[in-house]
Amino acid sequence: IDRIPFFRNFSMQEKNRMVCLSSHFVLFQKGEYLIREGDRDSAFFILLSGSVSVVKGEHSCTIAKLTPGDFFGEISFITKTPRTAHVIADETVLVIKVNKEMLDSLGPSIRDKIKDNIIVRLAERINCLNKALMVTEFYSKENQSDAKTADTKGGETSQRQP
Repeated sequence: IDRIPFFRNFSMQEKNRMVCLSSHFVLFQKGEYLIREGDRDSAFFILLSGSVSVVKGEHSCTIAKLTPGDFFGEISFITKTPRTAHVIADETVLVIKVNKEMLDSLGPSIRDKIKDNIIVRLAERINCLNKALMVTEFYSKENQSDAKTADTKGGETSQRQP
């Protein structure tokens, strides 16, 4: 736990408290599903060792690779909604499976640090998505402008006409 970034702000006593919850440590083998898209389980996971792939949809599109210190499943944990993607072990992995009962048993200091980590991660994701949206909007407007310029000059555009 000392080498896992998720626990960077935890005191030694708080880290030891987490280690004492060994019944929540779960080992998965390569190819095993930690989470299945559509399931209603509401725990989230902190990855301690190994790596996992986050896979979306029928065509198994990998949308992320996660490594020790990353966590996943927090959206369903918070919102109690079905899982939005599969998470599959790329190799043998060790995780801490955190459910509401476990979180409540940890006491306010540890609970707040876990929640703070989740909030920071969600804010980072929102920021990243906002940047991607801005880039998408920029290129969309640029393409629309190019099409209008070509139309006014009688030129061809790269867009196909139906």
